[in-house]
Amino acid sequence: MSGSTPQPLGPAPGDDPQAGPPGRSRRAWWWLLVAVLALGLITALVTRPWEPVETEPTPTVTVTVPPTTEPGSPSASTSVAPPGADAVFDPTTALPLFVTPEDLVAQVPAAKPGVQQLMPSGQLTWGLPAGSTVEPATCTTAVTVVETAPPWFDAREWGNDAFVLQQEIVLLPDPAAARDAFRTLVTTVDACPEYRQVNTGVDGATWTAQPAIEGQGLYPSIVQEVTHAAEGTSAPSYRGHMLVGNAIVTWTAESLATGDPDAALATLGDPTSLDAMVQERAQAAVKALG
Repeated sequence: MSGSTPQPLGPAPGDDPQAGPPGRSRRAWWWLLVAVLALGLITALVTRPWEPVETEPTPTVTVTVPPTTEPGSPSASTSVAPPGADAVFDPTTALPLFVTPEDLVAQVPAAKPGVQQLMPSGQLTWGLPAGSTVEPATCTTAVTVVETAPPWFDAREWGNDAFVLQQEIVLLPDPAAARDAFRTLVTTVDACPEYRQVNTGVDGATWTAQPAIEGQGLYPSIVQEVTHAAEGTSAPSYRGHMLVGNAIVTWTAESLATGDPDAALATLGDPTSLDAMVQERAQAAVKALG
């Protein structure tokens, strides 16, 4: 045995006593690199960046634009013109626009016993009697329907002891002229709750009108309740106007019953039903044009 003192075991000169074995350190970094690469691969497989990105579909917004109407014109429920809006009637084809006795019996309670013609075609001329005026003057078309003499005008009257219905038809040169005239008529009616006809040397007449309501039929129309007073008596009535093609159809249903005005009006039926009666006659006249 050697007599020298044994050297203690320890790290070789130059080694870090706190570091692990060199082979173990290299293996740890290798596995860390593999883990990072694997995580990146998994992320790529999930997100699939090579495929186009899908997003939520953009909702489609539908904007409904109401039809444009000029001030004072009857409002339209749709932007599509009704059949016959551009119809052109002449003195012959306009005659079917008049209601019939059968129409009246079917729609007017006071007509149930039957009706007779009180005034045939060709008996009434358009406009005011000579020397007559309307006050205020701005309300004249509430009586005459149009401002100047039309190319053609006709009227008929039906009734019995309980009621009278007078219908007038005005033909204008074309549908555009009729639309302008109807717009003026509606504006006048809205602005004239009361007006009167002044006759030279003769008792005139006064009309007191309720606000007009818009008809619900195919063609533009209005209806209003009107009280007609003349020669000391008054009678409740419904008065309506309708535009179809180049024609303006005006009608007045007047009750001859005495007593309560509301009860008298009830004998004429509902104003909506009266308007529908005139509307149906207009549709038939348009179909007859072919």
